[in-house]
This record gives sequence, structure tokens and C-alpha cells, in this order.
Amino acid sequence: MGRSQVLAVAILGAWIMSTLCMWFAATRSFATVETVLKRAEPQFVATTKPLGDDPTRVVLRYMASEINRTLFWGYGALQILLGVILLLLVWRQSPRPALDVGVVIAMLTLSVILTVVITPWLISIGRDIDFLPRDPPPPIMPRFWALHGSYTGLDGVKLLAGIGLLIRWIFR
Repeated sequence: MGRSQVLAVAILGAWIMSTLCMWFAATRSFATVETVLKRAEPQFVATTKPLGDDPTRVVLRYMASEINRTLFWGYGALQILLGVILLLLVWRQSPRPALDVGVVIAMLTLSVILTVVITPWLISIGRDIDFLPRDPPPPIMPRFWALHGSYTGLDGVKLLAGIGLLIRWIFR
């Protein structure tokens, strides 16, 4: 295995790992809000007492949302960068494996769609609903969840394609 192939494996591995790390961070952020509220330190309870329980939850959820938004922008930019580098490496291989090029192009295309199309919509709608009451759910919630599901589904397809490509390279 040549140097560029080893580098391609490393970049694909980093891309896969960044996806797994992003999924972990995104799924844990709101759960962490509830954990903080349930197991709050006395200083935290004293500091937030003037706000009350529900407003404190809203503030912490807003903070988790903003952190997630920042992470999603960074994650999107990282994916596009890794995808472009990986495509260049795979393209330069001789002989050029058409399947590998196609998978990397598909992964890169999904990353661009996720970053440039779906992420801005999610962020915009997310900011619109940050401070709205959830009982009953605001009318825009079904659209938010549809976009969220689309993002997760496409990101999952990209992840599976990357894992499949990595397995192909390992056993080739």
C-alpha cells in the first residue's frame, strides 16, 4: 500500500470518526441539560433560584442548541475539507478505481447538501423555536423534525458509505 493510499485510509478514518463524535456530542447535549438540572450543585441551585426551574431549563437548552449549531457548522466544514482531500487522493491513484471515486463523490455531495442546505434551515427553525413553549408543540415542529430526520438519515447514509469504502480498502 502506497503512501497516498495510507493517507486516504487515515483521512477516511478521520471522517468516519468525526461523524461518530458529532453524533455523540449532538445527542448528549440536551440529555446533559437534564442531568445538570437533576444533579445540580448547591452553587448552581443558589445561582439559578431567582430564575426558577423552567426558565433555567430554557436557558440551558438554548445554550446546548447554540453549542450544537456551532459544532454543526464546524463539522460541515471539516467534512467538506476531508472529502475534497480524499477525492484528490483517490483521483490520483493509478489505476483509478471508479467505485472508490464514485463513493467519495457521493459522500462529498451529501456533505455539501447537509452543510449548505439542511444545516442553515435547521439553524433558522431551531432559533425560531428556542423560546417557544413545547406544550402544545409549536406548529413548525413537524418541519423541524422532518429536516432533523433528513439530516440524520443522509448523514447515516454517508457514514455507511464511508465504512463500506474503508472495509473495501482494508480487504483489497
